[in-house]
Amino acid sequence: MADEADLAFDSEQRHLSQALAAQRQRSSALKPVGYCHHCAEDRGIDDRLFCDSDCAADWEYEDALRKRLGLGTPQALH
Repeated sequence: MADEADLAFDSEQRHLSQALAAQRQRSSALKPVGYCHHCAEDRGIDDRLFCDSDCAADWEYEDALRKRLGLGTPQALH
């Protein structure tokens, strides 16, 4: 028979598992979508995230700025 400590431990573990699952969903990495994540150019970049290194650098700068300001991720361009 479980005592109060066991019940509390089980509850804590369940809460921790749910919190970790939620965090994994929030911090998912960018995935190729067939167009540049920064400028939305779609000139044959099916397997890449950005059309060139300038767009990649610009997106990283703006993403870091959004995080510092406490803003969410940008809305989808398409």
